[in-house]
Amino acid sequence: MKLLSSQNYLPVFILSLLLLWGCKQPETIVIEDEPTVSAPSDTTEEYPTGDDDSDFRQLVIGEYQSITSFDPLLADNGATMRALQLIYEGLVRLDADGKTIPAVAKGWEVNNDSLTYTFTLKQNIYYHDSDVFNTGTGRRLTARDVKFVFERMAKLGNPPTAAKLFWDIKGFEPFYQEQHKVYELEKRTLSEVSGIQTPNDSTVVFELHEQDPQFLKKLATPYAVIYPREAVASTSNSFAPVGTGPFTLSSQTADSAYIFAKSQKYHAATTIRLNRVDILTSSSKSKLMRQIGSGDIQLLPELGPNMIQNVATDEGMLKTGFNDRYTLTKRDNFNEIVIRSNPSAGITNEDANRISHLAYSNTSSYFEQLPGSIITVDSTANQQQSGTTLTKERLYAAFSEDPFARTYLANLAETLGRQNVELNMTKLRIPTKNIDLWVTQHTPLIHDNKDGLNNDYPELFHFRVHPTALQRNEIAGLNFNQYGWWLDLRGVFLPTLDKIN
Repeated sequence: MKLLSSQNYLPVFILSLLLLWGCKQPETIVIEDEPTVSAPSDTTEEYPTGDDDSDFRQLVIGEYQSITSFDPLLADNGATMRALQLIYEGLVRLDADGKTIPAVAKGWEVNNDSLTYTFTLKQNIYYHDSDVFNTGTGRRLTARDVKFVFERMAKLGNPPTAAKLFWDIKGFEPFYQEQHKVYELEKRTLSEVSGIQTPNDSTVVFELHEQDPQFLKKLATPYAVIYPREAVASTSNSFAPVGTGPFTLSSQTADSAYIFAKSQKYHAATTIRLNRVDILTSSSKSKLMRQIGSGDIQLLPELGPNMIQNVATDEGMLKTGFNDRYTLTKRDNFNEIVIRSNPSAGITNEDANRISHLAYSNTSSYFEQLPGSIITVDSTANQQQSGTTLTKERLYAAFSEDPFARTYLANLAETLGRQNVELNMTKLRIPTKNIDLWVTQHTPLIHDNKDGLNNDYPELFHFRVHPTALQRNEIAGLNFNQYGWWLDLRGVFLPTLDKIN
């Protein structure tokens, strides 16, 4: 056999390096994994008493919206999405700059055409201890959990919001359509989403049928957090809040008080400096303002219109009495709220144009007391006036949970009342043939309107709201990125409650 000498190897080696250098390599993001460990005990922090109080750190958050569910697929407002991020993590998450960073995945690789994403999972990710597991001890998260979560998004009985985010995954749309339109199980032919593969317990591969520049960021939304199959009851609609995040749901009082305890099972538990997080929800904005004034609440992640009027000047600065103890933070991105007409309800084009004109011509009465830097009206929308009177004497609007939309509709009702037209808000949340006006809301990264539903309902008026937070100055390490639904309490620190006044 003829062997090559070291002198003969050198040119071959150099040539090989040049060939590799000239080829475009796939993007690879890898974060060093923590050592693999056996399942730790999820012993949450005991609430100290007596002398231990000096080391106990508790953050109390106030929300004017209800936490509607701990099932991520049912999240329908900012308060719910922020609470989910305490319990769960996804493959990736967003940092304070809005950049995508690893969460339960230690890294990922994107192929040259940006159509294949391969994620490698960390080996030390364990679910919180829960009765949903046979032994009561949380098991290790695997790639099969990821596939289960994404295929559950497409199942019949779940809202379409999460599914529409991932429409570009190969096989996702056919699987969704069959689940929703073929009701007899024996007639269904698709058993899985073909574009999600799990070659082993630590690898998840997503194949897209077309490029999605926002794919990684969509994976960082609360709709894509990972939970175990055991959390979903097979015989009922119940859902157990079991995740891998920094906190566990310790207790819940009615629908207004939630206590989250630090989980010692969290893979980065040393970064969590809070022992406990409380979330208090109340529809009474004045009550929340009193509580933050007394120090009983230290953070309001999102302010409603009345709360903004209480604390902010027309220029968007804190008023006297607030500026020495609080910080006001406005997000860069905005939520877009659109008032639409429903042609099926019998609104003519002339009536729609007249309502639109009235809406735009009377915006000052609603927006004059709110800072222009926080709320803006779309000045490019059609404001064409058609006729002088409406042919319909009574209008009905679908219910909206958004306080800005509700307040605006109340203002519009007063305006229409001066035209002898009655506007009533119903309890229905969908545009039936008896609903004349419908409110839609676009939240960055969340609502893509893939089905084009909004195109069937002409726009009458729309405005933009920048989510704005109010926090006590004693809180250290709290950051906000551009997304109003984002909340990260890793590294947050504050004095003990008795030192906040």
